[in-house]
Amino acid sequence: MEGERTKIIINEIRNWKENRLLPRQYCDFLLALYTQGEKISTQDKQKHLNPFRRLVFISFLVFSSFLLPLSFLVIYFTEMGIIMQTGLLSSFVVLVCTHIWWLKYKKSEWFLVPTIIALLIIMLLSIQVIEQILMNHSILYIAMAVHCFIWIGIGYGWKVKFLTVTGMIGLSLLIISIVL
Repeated sequence: MEGERTKIIINEIRNWKENRLLPRQYCDFLLALYTQGEKISTQDKQKHLNPFRRLVFISFLVFSSFLLPLSFLVIYFTEMGIIMQTGLLSSFVVLVCTHIWWLKYKKSEWFLVPTIIALLIIMLLSIQVIEQILMNHSILYIAMAVHCFIWIGIGYGWKVKFLTVTGMIGLSLLIISIVL
């Protein structure tokens, strides 16, 4: 009887941890307390090895990655109007941002892949709009500098060195292209 109660309590704590009803540290402490320090991650490892979940996860990453070349296709190889291109690219950004939100919610480290894709699509979109509507290279340089600063800010805020370094490199290359 006592063993059944302990199993029920352990399953309930795992449920709390999975649904984020309590902070992860509290759940880990309670699990360590009720399992008396035994291994508790066997069920969590099996959850991550589920083939269907892995297939869905990989499908979302492939779909997000496919949107960047599709954006280039929409901009440079179709004869759509600027409004249609802007609407289509904006919908791509919304899809990728939804994927970013989902991965951040699941606390996956793979959220960087769609983040980089979203930032590149947003940069493509703004460059296309500036080229089509304003046709001014100085404003284009300013927009690209703003994008680099946004990348640096996001990298610093999320503590992602890759975005910070990429923003700095982009800003350096932009300054070099303006000077030369």
